[in-house]
Amino acid sequence: MDPCLPWHHEQWRHVQQRRDIGRLPHALLLTGPPGLGKGVFARRLARALLCQTPAAGGESCGRCRSCRLFQAGSHPDYSPVRPLEEGKVIKIDQVRELCAFLGYTAQYGGYKIALLEPADRLNGNAANSLLKTLEEPPGACLLLLVTAWPARLPATVRSRGQRLRVGPPPPAQAVPWLAARVKDCPPDPQTLLDLAAGAPLAALAHADEGHWRRRRELAEGYEQVSIGRVDPIGAVESWMKADLAENLRWLIGWHTDLIRLKMNPEPPRLNNADLGDMLRRWADRYPSRILFGRLDAAILLYKSCTATQANMQLLLETFLAGGADR
Repeated sequence: MDPCLPWHHEQWRHVQQRRDIGRLPHALLLTGPPGLGKGVFARRLARALLCQTPAAGGESCGRCRSCRLFQAGSHPDYSPVRPLEEGKVIKIDQVRELCAFLGYTAQYGGYKIALLEPADRLNGNAANSLLKTLEEPPGACLLLLVTAWPARLPATVRSRGQRLRVGPPPPAQAVPWLAARVKDCPPDPQTLLDLAAGAPLAALAHADEGHWRRRRELAEGYEQVSIGRVDPIGAVESWMKADLAENLRWLIGWHTDLIRLKMNPEPPRLNNADLGDMLRRWADRYPSRILFGRLDAAILLYKSCTATQANMQLLLETFLAGGADR
């Protein structure tokens, strides 16, 4: 069963209020940064709406036949849709099957629910095929579209669903939650959260030695490129491995700390405190103008990675080549 995450309370209350007055939309667009459990929320909601004997607060009972079928992944009135291969798109044939599924009578007499995750992986034809169902939903159906990158969706799709945003929780809520689940990880929970942009599930996923070793290797390699000891083009391969978007978030974080150090050699806090010595060397080497320019370029790289189909290898080569010592 998907957990009830404490930072989802307001969103859950809002949806249940709409449900209680019979005003639940036919499509919900769940947005927000990665690592906040938007898919967890969507599955929790789907299970609760399909439950035959819901508990207080609209939660599923976890015991009825519907809940057992949902947990087993075989509920006849629920259809999750994902890319058939990691990193690929959701194809038009998948959406056609989904639309046909939503047109059938619900076997349990309630909702027909579809989950598209990540919805931003819909290709153009698939998104267009979904539009008719979004405009004229057949009966009691609910489409749950989950994405961290809503700008990738066509405006026609975005406008036909009610947006429900999940944002990072306050540290007072996130730190205790993470501390109860992190064991023997070198960084403290607050540092983990800082490096995960405040997203607890992302921070939890990062709490392993291999993850931190890869981050340090990238930082050390970046320094070697900046002083001309490593060829920028050869260094790109290590950046393209694993999660490129995450690697670029680290890059942005380093440059943000560099500017903090430039403005104040002893800032009250660095997000990358464990890399402090290395960052101080970088800050001493470059003028503020260069550091601000590199931060802007790193942010642009991240946007290109997450919101476009740009050639990231070429963009990274250009970025790294521009960081060599002048």
